[in-house]
Amino acid sequence: MARPEGGRNTGSGARIYLLLILTTLLWGGGPVAGKLALRGIPPITVGLLRFGLAAAILTLVYGRSFPGWREVVRHNGWLFLGLGIFGAFLNHILFFVGLRLAPASHGAIIAPTTSPIWTMLLAARLGGERITRDQILGLLLCTVGVVLVVGPEGPAGAWWIFLGDVSFVLTGMVWALYSYLSKVAMRRMTAEATLAYGMTIGCLFLALTATIERPWVVLPAASLSAWASVLYLSVGPTLLAYFWWNLGIRQVGAWQTAVFSNLIPAFGVILSWLILGERLRLLQMLGAGLAVVGVWACQGPAALQAAWRRAGVAP
Repeated sequence: MARPEGGRNTGSGARIYLLLILTTLLWGGGPVAGKLALRGIPPITVGLLRFGLAAAILTLVYGRSFPGWREVVRHNGWLFLGLGIFGAFLNHILFFVGLRLAPASHGAIIAPTTSPIWTMLLAARLGGERITRDQILGLLLCTVGVVLVVGPEGPAGAWWIFLGDVSFVLTGMVWALYSYLSKVAMRRMTAEATLAYGMTIGCLFLALTATIERPWVVLPAASLSAWASVLYLSVGPTLLAYFWWNLGIRQVGAWQTAVFSNLIPAFGVILSWLILGERLRLLQMLGAGLAVVGVWACQGPAALQAAWRRAGVAP
């Protein structure tokens, strides 16, 4: 498929870039929706409902093309066990522990900006990829930025918020592990099957641990806003954003698509302010900016600048 160039961006290309912006908006709204869901539904139960619904929709739409469970277990059992544990189980629990303890705006900044750093370190360790000077600079900037976002918050509740921020950092690490396993899995079967089977296995672990929350007691009393937030988490960040992101990769390329990931923290902070009334101090806003710049440096400034030019949005 031909790609749009420079100033001759086609209508189709413009629609793709609009979808990518909407994708980052959906991901930026994830922490806000998570906070709203937690007001009426316990965290592990939220994950079970979210990934259970998303897996059911994927299976309903694409299930005929999926390999059977027996084949998955026989040839890729350990791989998909890792996908389920890291992707739908640990990733969700760590992120929602963070949301319990810290502001949603922190989750919108820390998790998306630390995940690429963990991914870079993992690729260097497992894939033998060389870390460049730009990436080292990006790592330092991102680290300083996250430290500024994390604190100090003041005496009231500072330790709870700090622990929540640490949980967001661990979320980024777990997501990097999941991303690495997903890349391996998608060499063996379709992206839809990889996502559906990984979420289904994760749901088994979520279902076992959700019993401690007694969801059969709390769900009947859950508010409409809590249910709406779970529906948003299932359809928006988990399904629509995933499809639109992969559509962008297929039609305009990975680097052009990667540029837009830097919008996620900005959208997350804005939505946390508009919907939840959260505020960031000036020093924390500076830290958020440093973290985004750090991610930009790690992704490769020259390549990203070229991507913007090919998108027709930079000179």
